[in-house]
Amino acid sequence: MQIRLNHVSFNYMKGRRSKPPGGLWVLQDLSLTVESGEMLAIAGKSGSGKSTFLQLLKGFIAPSSGAILLDGTNPHLKRQPELFDRIGFIFQYPEHQLFATTVFDDIAFGLRHRKLPLEVQEEKVRKAMASVELDYETFKDRSPFELSGGEKRRVAIAGVVVLEPEVLILDEPTAGLDLQSRSSLFSLLHSLNRDEGITVIWVSHQLEEILEHASRLLALKEGAFLADGPPSRLLSDPHVLKAFGWEEPPVLTVSRLLSEIGAIPEGILLSPSQAAKAVKGFLNRHENLLYRN
Repeated sequence: MQIRLNHVSFNYMKGRRSKPPGGLWVLQDLSLTVESGEMLAIAGKSGSGKSTFLQLLKGFIAPSSGAILLDGTNPHLKRQPELFDRIGFIFQYPEHQLFATTVFDDIAFGLRHRKLPLEVQEEKVRKAMASVELDYETFKDRSPFELSGGEKRRVAIAGVVVLEPEVLILDEPTAGLDLQSRSSLFSLLHSLNRDEGITVIWVSHQLEEILEHASRLLALKEGAFLADGPPSRLLSDPHVLKAFGWEEPPVLTVSRLLSEIGAIPEGILLSPSQAAKAVKGFLNRHENLLYRN
């Protein structure tokens, strides 16, 4: 699914086209396109409009001006709100929204709302659980409240994936997770993106996370996107870093310095483990020179 925003602005005053006092918009004049299959991260300080932007994409709220087009169609203008059903939305701490007595019932809730036959529900739940790497027989009858934090989050994601969305939106999906659970979660998201073709859009405050997992970064400040592009380029740009009060991620700094001394090719972005190996290799190769100095 392609998502296109044409000069979208939003304020919380009554009347979609009303202009707030002093021209203060929560979001202002946003024009951009998200193509199918992207891994898109959104970053910005608290109060920049990130959550409002996500709600617009999902159709929870409508623009005050401008238009949102899903595959070329404006669901608000055409009165086709069901188009937003093709977009899955996972709130921050989604495990807090688990409520059923078993994992199966929680994941199947949306399917029951669609009044699908039980055998169809079971088939779709099996597939959704497999996609989030939860064994069906092991977990289907367990209480979701007895699971680990990472497992709960997988159940919550499965409850959205089971509805077969084309776009998956997540609000700070790694909040509250330990390192292993964060790594496991992004392995899952990349799998859904690669194998199912699902577009993944998420909000993050972790620049290293964005560098490692996003193909594109949208940097939002005071309701406007000030930067849009590859994370490695934007997060090494002094103007972008200064505008958002960010510091260049250490792995970018190390990669750039290794490139400047000829240890790695120019333009290569290393992971933290790769950077450590590259530094160690460089030191080993120049050990005699270092001792002489």
